[in-house]
Amino acid sequence: MIEVRLSVNDLARTRVISTLGMAFEAHFAWDRLSGGSRGDGLGPWRRATRSRMRRAAGGNPFPEPVRSLGRTLTVPEPSEPSAFHTLAIEPYWDRILGCLKAERDACGRGMLAGGMDYVLNSRHPDLSWESPILRIRTNGQPSREVDLGGLGMTLAPSLFAPRPLLIDAEYGWEGIPVLVYNVEPGPEEADALWYGEDGEPALRALLGRTRADILDSLREARSTGEVAGRLNISSPSASKHLTILRRAGFITTRRRRNSALHSLTPLGEAILG
Repeated sequence: MIEVRLSVNDLARTRVISTLGMAFEAHFAWDRLSGGSRGDGLGPWRRATRSRMRRAAGGNPFPEPVRSLGRTLTVPEPSEPSAFHTLAIEPYWDRILGCLKAERDACGRGMLAGGMDYVLNSRHPDLSWESPILRIRTNGQPSREVDLGGLGMTLAPSLFAPRPLLIDAEYGWEGIPVLVYNVEPGPEEADALWYGEDGEPALRALLGRTRADILDSLREARSTGEVAGRLNISSPSASKHLTILRRAGFITTRRRRNSALHSLTPLGEAILG
């Protein structure tokens, strides 16, 4: 638990920005690639990014980004972004930035409607404010007490940060401590993030939502039962859709012990992009 003491001056100087930058998001995105849950809104991003990484690596291990968080914050835009940065963040950056700007604007409306009390208690379940203490529940940083000393604080939403974290003034934004908190887009917001503004990718319009989602799930080879479980549909329904996709030439199926293992054909990979 981190306890931050906010004086009247600190509250008056607290501001909200939309993001700490593309490199900051990329720093946390690597760990989010393998972790997370269905409800975090990152599933389509994970599947598409893993596919890009496999193609780029050509069978070799994909290089892990090595920049520390401190260096990322002090030199936020590297002259030569990592391969992961280029594949995982750049293709989506305009939409990610739009999502974070929307969160910043929501904070602004919250300040007008309910003041800073409302904002600090509504942005994340691991943040709780009871004047004069802001409590940050976190497993990633040691417990401590922080007095801002009148500097104020900057709030910064993040799509890929796994949990709230407090960045001290040494690395903060314009010399001010930063409280980063993660936002989790809902289903409609996630569609808009990963598929475009209309929230309905062309592939879904062409194949139907279920078949398009099945095709997307096969970026990694899966059995019929695994596909059904991933999409929360029955095995007979999954089998029917898989048969249609196989006849269309998008997937291929081979036997593995007592089950069928489905994977994308070159045509299936091409249509997914």
